[in-house]
Amino acid sequence: MKECKIISNFTDDIQIAQHTLRISNAEVSLSFYQNNLGMTLLAQRSIGDDSHYFLGFVAPGEKLTASDSDPTQWQSRSFLELVHSEAGPELEVRKQPDSSEGYWKIAISISELDIAHDRLIANGVEVDTPRQVGDIAYLCHFNDPDGYCIELIQHDFLQNHEPVAEDFTYALGSRPTFSLITYRVKDAEASLRFYTEELGMRLLSVQVVQARRFTLYFLACTDEVPPHADLEHVDNREWLWQRPYSMVELQHVWGTKESNDIDYRVGPGTGFVGISFATQNIQKFSAAEETHVDPVLEASTFTVFDPDGYAIRLIDKSNVR
Repeated sequence: MKECKIISNFTDDIQIAQHTLRISNAEVSLSFYQNNLGMTLLAQRSIGDDSHYFLGFVAPGEKLTASDSDPTQWQSRSFLELVHSEAGPELEVRKQPDSSEGYWKIAISISELDIAHDRLIANGVEVDTPRQVGDIAYLCHFNDPDGYCIELIQHDFLQNHEPVAEDFTYALGSRPTFSLITYRVKDAEASLRFYTEELGMRLLSVQVVQARRFTLYFLACTDEVPPHADLEHVDNREWLWQRPYSMVELQHVWGTKESNDIDYRVGPGTGFVGISFATQNIQKFSAAEETHVDPVLEASTFTVFDPDGYAIRLIDKSNVR
C-alpha cells in the first residue's frame, strides 16, 4: 500500500469529488437514481469494457456550465459514480447491516423525511418506517437495485421538527444533499489520524451509540466549526444533517481493533470501489511522483489506501487535460 504524507493542512483546497460503486445493470440503476431520488446524469464516459456514469443533485432551474457536467472540474458538487463493467469481477453486495462488510451506505439529507418516504413508497420502493434513533437522527433506509443501502436523514429531530410545505420540483419532496458516505473501521485512532493529518479533513462530530456498542465519527473537507466545542454534544447533530456538502462517516464497532477474527471485506468485489478527493495541491503529497493519467477523468491521479485498505484516489485539479 502506498503511503501519503501531507506537508500542511489544506482543508480549504480539497473536496470529496466522487463516491464510486459498481453496478450490474446500468439502465436499471440510472432509472432508479434519476426517477426515485431526482439525481441528474451529468456525464457518461466509456473506456474499454467499462462505462462510467456521474450523477449529482441539481436544483430545478439551475443552469449548468461545462464545469458542472465535468467530474474533473473544480467545484463544490460531489458525484455519485456508477461503474458498469462487462468483464469485471463478480459483484457481491451483502445486505446491511453485515458485521463482515466494510462498506455500509450513503445518506441523503432532506428537510421532510415523511414526504420523501411516501414518495418512494408510491414509486414502488421498499422503505422501512421512519424513526427517531435516540438522540442521533430521524431517518429511514432502503436499497438500490443492487442492494446498496441508502439512508434518508432529516435535517432535524422528530421532536424538533417544524413541517415545511412539499416542494413538487424535487423527486423527494424537498431539496436533497448527498450527505454521508459510511464505512466501518477497525482502529478508530489510526483512521482518524489518516483522514485528519494526512488528508486534512476536519472531525465535526463524534457520536457514541452505547446501546449498539459502536461510535460514529463524521469528517468533512470544510473550515466550518460545529456550534458546540464538545464534538460529542447533541447540539452538533442537527447542525450536521443540515450541512450542504458530503461527509465521511466512520463506524467503529467496539472491540474490533483487538479481534483477530474480524477483517472487513473491502475491494471491488464488494461493489464499493472507493472515494476520490480533488485537490489543487497534489504536490504536497510525498507520493505525488507516482501519479498517472486516468483515462476516464483525463487528469493526473494517484491512489493511496487508508488503514483498513479502502482505496482513496487523489485527483490533481491543477493538471486537468
